[in-house]
Amino acid sequence: MSGYDLINLIAPEITLLIGGCAVLLLGLVRAARERFLTGWVALFAVLAALFAAWNMAIPSDRTALGMRVGDLVWYVRIIALGVGAAVLLVHWHLPRPDERGEMFSMILFSLAGVLITALADDLVLLFMALELVSVPTYVLVSIGRSDVRAQEAGVKYFFLGAMSSALMVYGFSFLYGASGTTVLSAMTLSPEGAYATLGLVLAFAGLAFKIAAVPLHVYAADVYQGAASPVTGLLGFFPKLAGFIAIIKLLWIVQPAGAVTSGWNLPTAAFVFLWIVAAATMTVGNVLGLMQTNVKRMLAYSSIAHSGYMLVGVLVGPVTGGAALRDGVSAALFYIVVYGLMNLGAFTVLAIVSSNGRPAEDLDDLAGLARRQPVAALAMALCVFSLMGLPPTAGFIGKVFIFSSALSVGTEHAFSTALIVLAIIGLLNSAIAAAYYLRIVGACYVREPRGQIGIVPDAFGAQVGLLLCCAGVLVLGLWPRGLITMARQPFHDRQMTVVVQNTEASADDSNVATEDAGAPAYSASPWSHSAQPQSANSERGM
Repeated sequence: MSGYDLINLIAPEITLLIGGCAVLLLGLVRAARERFLTGWVALFAVLAALFAAWNMAIPSDRTALGMRVGDLVWYVRIIALGVGAAVLLVHWHLPRPDERGEMFSMILFSLAGVLITALADDLVLLFMALELVSVPTYVLVSIGRSDVRAQEAGVKYFFLGAMSSALMVYGFSFLYGASGTTVLSAMTLSPEGAYATLGLVLAFAGLAFKIAAVPLHVYAADVYQGAASPVTGLLGFFPKLAGFIAIIKLLWIVQPAGAVTSGWNLPTAAFVFLWIVAAATMTVGNVLGLMQTNVKRMLAYSSIAHSGYMLVGVLVGPVTGGAALRDGVSAALFYIVVYGLMNLGAFTVLAIVSSNGRPAEDLDDLAGLARRQPVAALAMALCVFSLMGLPPTAGFIGKVFIFSSALSVGTEHAFSTALIVLAIIGLLNSAIAAAYYLRIVGACYVREPRGQIGIVPDAFGAQVGLLLCCAGVLVLGLWPRGLITMARQPFHDRQMTVVVQNTEASADDSNVATEDAGAPAYSASPWSHSAQPQSANSERGM
């Protein structure tokens, strides 16, 4: 592959990285007018990357320098850049003039890390991409506010992040030792191998920090409360998306070569570990959320619980040849976009509403919001109802897809009973979560105001971002088909492999085999943008 072809394949990622460097340098100039342009340059970089990703005709399984480009990469690019544009708008009013370059460049770098995570076909590149997602967020948590709580939250977040990275890379070392290679698409691991199982469990433990799952969830409440509200909205999407993409990639490497048509072929120990993590994450998040009066802490525990819901879909695995309601991985990919929008919208309301001259955080700060700021109250109610899973919001559709995928598993699935039990636990947790979600809506619409409630000055960009989030929640709730089709593209009918084997058969079977012998074999990879002929002995796609 020529250098020109390589640049074309990774143009969105290059655009973001160059844009981040340009924004960082522009933020160093002394003139305030030029520093104000940093936001526009960052937004232009995201939109340019989105345009490049949308119009790129991705060939099947193009691999170079530890990267593989295909359908999953295209999907992650579109959703991450789309939500990333809203994230930038939400942060528009937040930084001080002398911090605009640092804040917007860190957002671009973290967003680039998400895209490179989807590209990664090598354990080393995957680790570096995940760190590129996380390290800028450590900075964002600390510089988003001058409050001492923000500094404390940044320190906690950094040290727990370092520990999780150590766990993850330790797990990667076992995967390398078991396979003899760091290339994901070339790994051949026995699902029951001791080293493979240990490597997967350690890697999943490290990735639990990225998605705020038990047992590495303890930072979430303090960090979400200490950081500025727009930053917490970012934390609920960028690291989560990267973490789940990494988990899906790791689950794929222990699958046998060929088709995955009805869920993962997981080691029992790895499945039990993930099952316990999913059940505990849902339950711990929702139970602790009931005990909070600070809205940001409520939403932090809500974030933990939603990671548990998404893990249900990931555990079900990809299911081909059937209805969309059966495909767990596609349901998780759909739900994480929905969650990113409704979570960002809820935190944006907290960012733009001021109570007695300070940003709203507690239930008391939102008391009577509907009487003083009815539009903000309506936006908060819409996002909270979507988090709760009420129709006609996108959150309802997301939960239907997640839990239906687990409830519809067939007997051919190795862990069908356990997945049905997990879905029932998830449904019960959704009912529990309604209690604290309704407290937020009740504070806005039922309680009497307790002070001066207004809108933060110069928050027009955040209001535009909030409008985009609310529109997305409604549109995806009323018309989810487009995003569902995109989410299914990397997996739907991509695992079907046509391979002619030399077997003794009847005369009719021999005729069928003779006809098939002249047909090309199609890639088993779920990452390919379109099925392209390739040799039956070609390298297994990742």
